[in-house]
Amino acid sequence: MTIRLSTLILLLHTFLGASGQQLAQYSSWMLNPYLYNPSAAGLENTLVLTGAYRKQWVDLDGAPVSQHLNVSLPLPFLKSGVGIRLDNDGLGAHQTTQAMLNYSYHLNFPSLGIVSFGVGAGYQQYSLDGARLRSPEGDYTDPLFQHNDAYLPLGSVSAGSPVFEMGLTLLTDRIRVGLSAIPVFSPVITQTGSGAFRLSPQQHVAFQTQYQIEWSDQLLLKPGLLLKSDLVATQIELGSLAVWKEKFTGGVAWRGVTNTSRDALVVTAGLKINEKTTIAYIYDLPFSGLQSTNRGSHELFIQYNSGRSFGAGKRPPVIYNPRFR
Repeated sequence: MTIRLSTLILLLHTFLGASGQQLAQYSSWMLNPYLYNPSAAGLENTLVLTGAYRKQWVDLDGAPVSQHLNVSLPLPFLKSGVGIRLDNDGLGAHQTTQAMLNYSYHLNFPSLGIVSFGVGAGYQQYSLDGARLRSPEGDYTDPLFQHNDAYLPLGSVSAGSPVFEMGLTLLTDRIRVGLSAIPVFSPVITQTGSGAFRLSPQQHVAFQTQYQIEWSDQLLLKPGLLLKSDLVATQIELGSLAVWKEKFTGGVAWRGVTNTSRDALVVTAGLKINEKTTIAYIYDLPFSGLQSTNRGSHELFIQYNSGRSFGAGKRPPVIYNPRFR
C-alpha cells in the first residue's frame, strides 16, 4: 500500500501535532496501569502479563496500527518490582518500535499506603519506508521511480536512540494516583543528510488517577482520569469502569475536553473468562476532525494474572475438622 504525501501530512498533524502529544494511543489505560507509568511494575503483587492490539481510524489510508505487550512481577525480598514493556506502532510509511526495562521500589506507609518510585531504560527504533510515499512532483511510471524531492528517501531508512523514563505511584485500598515522565512514541526526527535521520526523543508527562467505589457487594465502580501533555498542549480523558460480580466489565470514557482536543467516545466491554484471564474489546466512536473519513477505532485487550504472590509457593491444602464442618 502506498500513501500520498498529503494524506501522510494530515495524519501526522492530527495524530502527532493537533492533539499536543505523541504518546502511543491506547483506550485500555484504565485496565493497564503499567501502560504509561514504570512505577506500576510489580504493584499488583503478582505476575501480570498484558497485551493490546489497536487498529485506529478504520478505512483511513495509512492510519495507525499498534501493538503493546508488558509483563511485570514483584520482588518481595527487595520491596520492589520489575517489568518489561514492548511497543510497536505503524503510521503510514512510519514504523516505531520500543523496548523498555523497568524497576520500581515500593515503600509501605501504614497511614498513607504504598508509594512506588520507578525508573526505566530502553531503546527506540524508527524507520521510514520511502517506497510507500508518493509526492506531487514524483515520477512513478518506471520501476526505478523518483520522488523528485530532496527530503524523501527512495528506500527504507532508519535510526535508533536510547530512551529513559521515571514515574511515581501512590496506591491505597481505594485510590491509585500516578505521575510519570516518559519518552514520546514518535520522537522528533531531524534530517542529517539526503535520506538520513537522527532521533531526538522528547519527554512527555502522564498523570493518571483512579478511584474505587464499592457500590454493592456485587458492583464495583472505578472512575478515572488520564492526562497526557508535552507542557505545550494537553489531552485529557475521563471515564469509568463498572465490574459486576468480579467477572463482567463495562466502561465509558470521553477523550478531549476542549473543542480543539475533542477526539472520541470510548466504550469498553470485558469478560473474565477464567480465574486468571481477562479479555476486553474497546471501540472508539470518533468526534475529531477526521470523523467523516473513518469508522472509528478498535482495540483488543487480554491480561493474565497469576493470582498469587510471586515466589510465595503453593498454598497448603485445606483440612476440615469433621466435627465442625
